Amino acid sequence: MISIYFNKTGYHSNEDTGNQLLSEDIRAVIEIVNYVFICTIFSLFGIVSNNINIVVFYKQGLNSSINISFLALAVSDLCSLVTLLWFNIRANPYIVNSDLPIVASEFVHLTGGFPHACFARITCLITTYVTAERCLCITLPLTVKRLITPRRTTVIIFFIYALPLTSLAPEYLSMYIDWKFYPDKNISLLGLVPTTNYDKLSGLTFLLYAAYILVSFSALIIFTITLIITLRRKTKWRKVSIHEIKQSDTLSTRDQKTVTMVIVIAIVLLVCYTPSVVINIAVYTAPGFNVVGKYSNIFFVTWSFGFAMDAFNSSVSMVLYYKMSSKYRTTLHELFAGCKPNNGKQVA
Repeated sequence: MISIYFNKTGYHSNEDTGNQLLSEDIRAVIEIVNYVFICTIFSLFGIVSNNINIVVFYKQGLNSSINISFLALAVSDLCSLVTLLWFNIRANPYIVNSDLPIVASEFVHLTGGFPHACFARITCLITTYVTAERCLCITLPLTVKRLITPRRTTVIIFFIYALPLTSLAPEYLSMYIDWKFYPDKNISLLGLVPTTNYDKLSGLTFLLYAAYILVSFSALIIFTITLIITLRRKTKWRKVSIHEIKQSDTLSTRDQKTVTMVIVIAIVLLVCYTPSVVINIAVYTAPGFNVVGKYSNIFFVTWSFGFAMDAFNSSVSMVLYYKMSSKYRTTLHELFAGCKPNNGKQVA
């Protein structure tokens, strides 16, 4: 176990970090590419598209559980991308080498890094809930409307947001942003300063977030596999006479499309969050793979790929909705119908 401490001059460790497998220069280049370019492009696109998603689902009405869930998912994705866009400044050489009185990497730790992680977990939890709700819809089609109501979904979504947000408390109670002196630069800058509770609370938020993503990721795999198997079984009615099976055993075309869309959304999230899950496991199983350990440069580089995948997942939803939901396309076209010139002709 690495002994880590945090004083007025920043993070320190008693482990020798001189023999890094990845040089500082290579790490800097990779982080610039991933954060400054890739993450920023995905974030900007995702911020616009998720604002559109919010308007579309609100316009469709919040009288169905799936619309409430998709609206909440769009909000969490939007917040995840906004905080990630702010977090990206830690790798921007123009910010790092500027005369701003801040240590960018430390300043955005509390204001961007952990808030992004918080909303990324909320996105994962909501997607897991949506997939579980579709599992009930496909396995218990006659009773699901009594079990999953818009009001109950709203309450569940509230707790999904509340749990990760309250888990931020240990991080903000263990450190804060204040002026501190940096001997190597002979100047005082705004950076992270530990509180008296640092030794007790440090790392608790990271541990909780690792638990959230591991639990939700595992549950999402189970629900997605269940959906795929059940959907394949339910849709076999197309190959036989409709009179040979019970009507309650079939799915409407609309329900099938919704389930298929949820499966695709879940698979995209599983693929995109795999790096984060692997990193979280590696932190607790690979000695030296952490912020201040022997493999810290590799740690930071792998997280830059993880954050890029987070950004992709949070920005691609509009494309999936548009491709797979005729209702979404119709509402979107209605929203932008007034923006299209009709040259004096009536718009159909």
